[in-house]
Amino acid sequence: MNEGVGAVAEKLRALILSGHMTREHDNEFRRFRAHNQWLTTVLEDTGRFHVRVVEDPRGLGAGVIDKYDVVLVVFEGRDGYHEKAVGFGAETDAALLKFVHEDGKGMVWFHGSAVQEDDWGYPEEYNIMRGAKLSVSTGLRPRPWGEARLQTSEPRHPITEGVSGTWTVTGDDILTGVQLYGGAEVLLSVFDDVESYENAPKWPMPHYPVDIPEENLANLPGINTQQPLAWINNYGNGRSFTITIGHDIDTFRRIEFIRMFPRGVEWAATGKVTLDGPDRRGERRFLPWPYYNHEG
Repeated sequence: MNEGVGAVAEKLRALILSGHMTREHDNEFRRFRAHNQWLTTVLEDTGRFHVRVVEDPRGLGAGVIDKYDVVLVVFEGRDGYHEKAVGFGAETDAALLKFVHEDGKGMVWFHGSAVQEDDWGYPEEYNIMRGAKLSVSTGLRPRPWGEARLQTSEPRHPITEGVSGTWTVTGDDILTGVQLYGGAEVLLSVFDDVESYENAPKWPMPHYPVDIPEENLANLPGINTQQPLAWINNYGNGRSFTITIGHDIDTFRRIEFIRMFPRGVEWAATGKVTLDGPDRRGERRFLPWPYYNHEG
């Protein structure tokens, strides 16, 4: 049973690792700092979090990381969608793995940061932490641009309690090709129907190269199956929450996202969920985005 944010006495310390983003998230129309601001606003508006952003986390050690309760990875370490990424480095990798596995804290893998190719230099332990692998070898691809109908998994986890059973996002990068490991629990998914590809005016996009088996869309890996978009996993003494939607502001404005995302971060940090979600009844329906505006 959720206790409500009013019962929370102490704020959780959240650290966002950001900086080197792909051109899709850092270009002449939108800088990567917009994502940092959206994430910070959604979390801090609940009254549950205090957020700090580090724009170049490479080489960051335990002396800094250990001060926090949860780390959110937005860093992608590459310019193009399928270019080879630059990792965090051995010291930061060791600190993050210990942070979760030994210290019992939480990691959140946001959007493109969940992608990890074998030759990028990241330890395989990150995939084990996430409880899943998302790479070209597992069928990584973005679905055609447009409206996507998402499905909240049943039975419900406290993170998704009260979230609509089906809801939509428009213009997001809906990434498919997740290979789940044992123990991971899916919170949100999309049915990857072949008709969406067949009816798309232009797919794949030139900046998203995709190999189509024998030029037949029906042979794409995982086509016509439920594809995970958000999931959780226990890792040692700690927890991992992965969510691959969140490309643009439209998703951040969806009430389902505003309710689910902070809960996932809270669960990663503590193993519990106390946040009820924004209350928009009565006079509170006039509150500005993201609708919590908690005081205290």
